[in-house]
Amino acid sequence: MPLALVEILAILLLTLAVPFAFRSLWPGGVARPPLFLVVTLTLALIVAAIAISWFAQILTGIGIAGPSANSLGGGALFEARMRNRFFSAAVCAVVAQYWCCRGTQFFLGRSARRDLQGRTRGG
Repeated sequence: MPLALVEILAILLLTLAVPFAFRSLWPGGVARPPLFLVVTLTLALIVAAIAISWFAQILTGIGIAGPSANSLGGGALFEARMRNRFFSAAVCAVVAQYWCCRGTQFFLGRSARRDLQGRTRGG
């Protein structure tokens, strides 16, 4: 089961890396970078928690001593299912976090444009 722990940490790190990559690679930068990172990193933790809980559901009922004869712990089949669930969870978490970053950038950019328009008219 140490591999499952590594996979869980990989999902968490991939999801947390998306806001930093989005901020540095977005053309023209992001509006309000500190607020953007606070919001998107919070969303990243939520997205990662959902992906990790879905990934770890296959581990329920295995117990500390390992899989019983009745469970699907037949070795190769179990590892294949774990690998498929890991890749599915990692890809879905990264894509979901990307769309959270896009939405956050859209709303922060919209409010920044509105603030700029208010200053030019009233200022």
